[in-house]
Amino acid sequence: MDAQVSARPTGYRQVMTAPGWRPWAVTTLLCRVPDAMAPLALVLLGHQAGSFAIGGLASGAHAITEAVLAPWLGALADRWPGHRCLRVALTVRAVVYALLAATATALPAAALVVLAGVAGGVGAGTPGQLRALLARSMPRPLLHQAMSLDTTLLELAWTVAPAAVAGLVALGDPRLAVTAMALLAAASALTSVRLHTAPTHAHTDRTTQRSSHRTLLRAAAPSLALGIVGGFAGGCLDTGVPPSLDTVGSPASLAGVLFTGYSITSVLGGLMYGLRSWPGRIHRQAALFLALLCAALLPSALVPSLPVIAISVIAAGLFAAPQITARALTLQRDLPESAWSAGFSSLYAANGAGYGLAGFAVAAMLPLGVHIAYAAPLLACLAIALLAVVPSGPRPDSRGPDGK
Repeated sequence: MDAQVSARPTGYRQVMTAPGWRPWAVTTLLCRVPDAMAPLALVLLGHQAGSFAIGGLASGAHAITEAVLAPWLGALADRWPGHRCLRVALTVRAVVYALLAATATALPAAALVVLAGVAGGVGAGTPGQLRALLARSMPRPLLHQAMSLDTTLLELAWTVAPAAVAGLVALGDPRLAVTAMALLAAASALTSVRLHTAPTHAHTDRTTQRSSHRTLLRAAAPSLALGIVGGFAGGCLDTGVPPSLDTVGSPASLAGVLFTGYSITSVLGGLMYGLRSWPGRIHRQAALFLALLCAALLPSALVPSLPVIAISVIAAGLFAAPQITARALTLQRDLPESAWSAGFSSLYAANGAGYGLAGFAVAAMLPLGVHIAYAAPLLACLAIALLAVVPSGPRPDSRGPDGK
């Protein structure tokens, strides 16, 4: 990826033909697919090892250690030049996944859960590091399109991963799916050798060194807050749709089909978002797309009808990738360059924290009824997103790629 490109983009071709884009995209996709496979694969692996409870604990440990360690590992990567942290993390994660696959049925349940937690924690900083590399490498006129393609790769991973796990389990057993995760992680470690090292700017580094953690946190707060709320909305979707389907007499497993449709429309929405410049400040765009996402999901929570639930969920996907992209662009503009790995990793953790909180919130409200348990948290997300859309004074450091 060449930082000397200066022509205004007419589409995605300039991004995809930039030197370094191909190894970055391949490494990113290979890194993200195991992450997306992990929740279902670990649940099924735990069930094979003893019970769904063990699988739930293993999947939870993987997610929690990712959320807790992501900011710290991102900050560590900001201090170390090159891609040492990235390669070490991907290699160790591949080894741990391989150990899980090889020993799952022989290990005590506690050891399986610990290994799953180690696998999640050791790779927690990699998504932020890869996104920071993209932001450093792409020239400003191409950054909007580049971040949109980055989000598209994320959604593509989450579209393919559940089907891949289901297919591998059908062919063999859950250990085959975890073995595939290990191979993909190893492949991403190998392709990371070809990643370009983006130039950093000494002035930015000195500024960051003088800045306190409190100052950086305050600068990132708008993006991190939207990350928590966006993750919360995603958690409401994943935990609210299955019981909603059950109330209309449809199998809860149909949620998987709807979520696939949601991911496909999210890819389409992300690509459309990156094709042009949009009016308004980038932070306000992120909040507006999040509000539209919540509003689009509300019919699925309020109307007990299968067609309404299906249309609502699939239509909501159109706004998912744009709000993720706009949120990442906001963070990139609110932080100095040498804090980007830590910032993007913190955003990843904030999204995961919001997702986990949604599960607790929906579960706690289910005794009040499925529709209330699903709709009330969504309405809260909608209200917060709308408040974030309201202008709060000029923020010259958080404008969009076009300067608006």
